[in-house]
Amino acid sequence: MQVNKIKDIAGSRVILASIFLLALCLGLLLKPPKLSITYDEGLYINVARNLAKSPSNFTYQGVYMMYRPPLYPYTLSIFYRIFGYEYHLEIARTVSAVFYALTAALVYIFTVELCKDQKKGVVASLFYILNPLSFTMSNRALVHSEFSFFYTLAVFLLYKGYRDGNAKMLYASFVSAGLAILTRYTGLSIIGVFIAYLYLVSHWDWLKKKETYVGFALLALTLAPWLYLGHLYYGGALRPFSIATRVITLDTPVSAFEYLSWVLETLGIPLAILILLGFGSLEKDNVGWLVISWGAVGLAGILTVTHKEVRFLTFLMPLAGILCAQGAFLASELFSKYVPSQNRLKKVFLVIVIGIALASSTYHSLQYKQAWDGQYLEEGRAFQYASENFSPRVIGVSPRLYMLAGYYFPEAKVYQLLPTDHIKTSIREGKFDLIVWQYKTNIDKIMLEDIEESGKYKLVKEFSNGRIKVFAAYGFLQ
Repeated sequence: MQVNKIKDIAGSRVILASIFLLALCLGLLLKPPKLSITYDEGLYINVARNLAKSPSNFTYQGVYMMYRPPLYPYTLSIFYRIFGYEYHLEIARTVSAVFYALTAALVYIFTVELCKDQKKGVVASLFYILNPLSFTMSNRALVHSEFSFFYTLAVFLLYKGYRDGNAKMLYASFVSAGLAILTRYTGLSIIGVFIAYLYLVSHWDWLKKKETYVGFALLALTLAPWLYLGHLYYGGALRPFSIATRVITLDTPVSAFEYLSWVLETLGIPLAILILLGFGSLEKDNVGWLVISWGAVGLAGILTVTHKEVRFLTFLMPLAGILCAQGAFLASELFSKYVPSQNRLKKVFLVIVIGIALASSTYHSLQYKQAWDGQYLEEGRAFQYASENFSPRVIGVSPRLYMLAGYYFPEAKVYQLLPTDHIKTSIREGKFDLIVWQYKTNIDKIMLEDIEESGKYKLVKEFSNGRIKVFAAYGFLQ
């Protein structure tokens, strides 16, 4: 008996290590092109560089960026203290890949805890690894992989801690929840997940327990340093959250129906069917209430936001993986129920269902990744050329290029080319050493006229059929 138990533990560890290594290898080997750096990625790297110089310097170009969640750039800053600028993009992508692999392993552990089935754990992990959202975000210099890990870990620790009566796990779940919030502000939905789950499994009894109040106190303590910095530098402890909300509402509004149609298109029909089947298999027990709380509150947290992008749902893909595994096994059970057959045929059907769904998921993953990998390539080529040929102190760029300029020229002062008196005067007087202009709006067109009419700049290179132009001041060229 003891020997079998040791073998099971050893086997589980081998499976866990294999899942981690598979996800990590995919994340490290299938990184985006070097020049594919989006606006948000540039921002996080730029902020992390300043944090490496001073832990409270959450700025870009001297402006506090505290409406952005802090944990990811703080994580990067640890390594940026040691390594030079040329390694910063690779470090950011590697950090995301590591958290992607950790989450894949966590999905296996979580599924085994919920379903008491290692096979389901492996299948759930594969569905997470090859999910279009988690796969594409696995190696971007963005917060999603780290956020998914802490959010999933918080839910896992809450479930296991409450089920086993383990106070330490409960406390750890609240700390992990705080870290999730600090990784992405939509992580605030996890408070709703906690409350919904505790209410569904114990009604109001959770309010009578000391662990609940200690847990929320630990959550508050986890957020406290950031709230203090918000008070110190932003004029209010909750200002980072309120400004983040204001910034999001300025972006393009997206209806919930339109958003869900985008999500369905990105994930693919087979994955959606398995998720629904998995959801339909739930019972009114601890597992069922957990999944309902996790999925419903987490999804509502995104649907209520004015501006939505498909990638915002990446943090729910661990749950999607678990439901897909459950759905695949349920489909196999239904097959054997309505089509009487031998056990072997039932297993073959299960393998076919999983194979079709994973093949579809892989296809959609490659499609979604390709779309992301094609972003900002021309802009990257323009800045690569500029950084290889010039060392400006002052740069003017079109607004869409504001963060890229800081990434490629970390020591330069960067200004956005907006029709203000200060910018127009600076252009006329040739005060910008270098200008990288991109046509996106009529304002960009007006600014190009000012640049050309000033007679102070030489066009040195064009990209994207003239939609991106690099100018150097004549005085800078001398």
